[in-house]
Amino acid sequence: MNLFFILIILFFNKKLINCLSCYACHFAYTNSLEAFRISEDGWCVNDTLLVIGKDEVIRPCAPWEKYCSTTIITIQKSFTSINRQCAEECSRNCESTGYGQDQVSCTDCCEENNCNSNFTLEYYYSVMGRQFTSWTRPVKNEAKFNEKNGLKFLY
Repeated sequence: MNLFFILIILFFNKKLINCLSCYACHFAYTNSLEAFRISEDGWCVNDTLLVIGKDEVIRPCAPWEKYCSTTIITIQKSFTSINRQCAEECSRNCESTGYGQDQVSCTDCCEENNCNSNFTLEYYYSVMGRQFTSWTRPVKNEAKFNEKNGLKFLY
């Protein structure tokens, strides 16, 4: 009986050891009536992310979370927030929402431990640049779908 419990503990420890770990934080500019201020997690957006204690900024992912993701949000083409986390699925697309406010959310993801730590301006520009490619390049399987259904686009 004791051997059974030891085997169960070893099995679950092995699963935890093999789990992905990712940077997990959220940063947002917020407007308040008092003044323009930065949230307490301002370090999430710059190089301070790499010098804070790992136990404060990195978390183990659940076994079903296979990706680390970084989501960048802009409103009216101005940077407003960033979210780093573990993710079940990976979608490297941009979504645009809002009535008159032009909010764009673009996500990047990776599959290695702590790989979602990039904070350079060039990185942010490259991720957000994807929002401008939707009419010049088809997304995965779009060309096949369009051809099969008799749809024609200029790409």
